[in-house]
Amino acid sequence: MHSETPSNPPTLSSSPSETRKEERKFRRSPVELTSLFSADEPEWSGTAIDLSREGCAIRSTTPVQQGDYFHLLIFPGTNQPPIEVGVARVRWAANEQFGVEFITLAPRDATRLQDLLTILGA
Repeated sequence: MHSETPSNPPTLSSSPSETRKEERKFRRSPVELTSLFSADEPEWSGTAIDLSREGCAIRSTTPVQQGDYFHLLIFPGTNQPPIEVGVARVRWAANEQFGVEFITLAPRDATRLQDLLTILGA
């Protein structure tokens, strides 16, 4: 008899309530940073509330859907240029929050993001 157990069972939830840290590649830092995002036109505002090297959660009243793609700017502080994510993909959306994965990030912005996360202790 041949019995096989999957080594990586499928994830049933990708919601903001999912807190199993062992499933994350990078630690997330709680933040409240102004962000702007747009698909083409117009531009919408939100607040980045959970930040890592590969993504973040955003609080916004703008409705988005899982699978949407857009351009994202995250403002790390006063008088600092934004960290620009060329392409971000919505991984989940619920209750005026959504999670995005950073798909395209220029090396300069990736370095600035890493520096910010280092300052935050991530």
